[in-house]
Amino acid sequence: MTLRHLEIFMSVYHQKSITKAAKELHISQPSVSLAIKELEEKYQTILFDRMNRQIYPTEKAHLLYNHSMQILSSLENMENEMYNDQVKSISFGCSMTLSQVFLPHFLKTLKEKYPTIDFHINVNNLKEIENQLLKNEIDFALIETLPLHQLHKIPFYKDELVIIVNKKHPLLKTNNLKELENYDYYSREKGSSIYELVQSYFISHKLDIHPSIECVNPSSLIELVRYNNGFTILPSSLVKNEKEIALIKNKDFYIQRTYHIVMHKDKKLSSIYQKIFELIKNYPK
Repeated sequence: MTLRHLEIFMSVYHQKSITKAAKELHISQPSVSLAIKELEEKYQTILFDRMNRQIYPTEKAHLLYNHSMQILSSLENMENEMYNDQVKSISFGCSMTLSQVFLPHFLKTLKEKYPTIDFHINVNNLKEIENQLLKNEIDFALIETLPLHQLHKIPFYKDELVIIVNKKHPLLKTNNLKELENYDYYSREKGSSIYELVQSYFISHKLDIHPSIECVNPSSLIELVRYNNGFTILPSSLVKNEKEIALIKNKDFYIQRTYHIVMHKDKKLSSIYQKIFELIKNYPK
């Protein structure tokens, strides 16, 4: 027995006619008759009494009808749920930098546009976010720099790193980056993209600089610079509105970063995610 048998049986039951059931289902009368015969043979019972060219459901037909209603109704509900594109919950990761310069305003827009979706956001460094993506703990992430090869990436924004000091710092009077070696360096923590990029720059330019403080919070690094004679390196977008600090401009120091929407390359996302990605790409930076 198949679901098609039940569909044909239901039509015959309602129509009380083989001919009318065949027209309703757009199949031949012999096909309808065969389906009913196969059901009767399977359950070794008569489903319809045939009298005076009319058919009448038997007690077993009434029983089969009730069960068929439950089966087909359950199937319909299942298919509606399976094909429903409505997403109830979305989890994504966000880098420390983007959590400060992009997420606050964007999240407000996101919730206004999709009020029925619960958004769960994990703010962390690059290494932790990549691990969460690989373990399928989050749906996608917003990060900077190039992700691992197992991750699919969509670029959406560019920024550059800048050297930051207080407004009275002696480094503002020199163009020699070698002078940085004489001052404390307040760094983002290991595992962050900034840490990796800056350390690579120091090594490639033969600068003997090592962090005196490592910190996960960019705001704390800015405060350290404000009240001390060390320096830090952070994205320009993060400090552009800070008034009590200064930027060291040097043509030999240039580190640009591209921010990406990333997800596992094998993860299948519904159309709502594509709409959110377009919103991210087109959102004012």
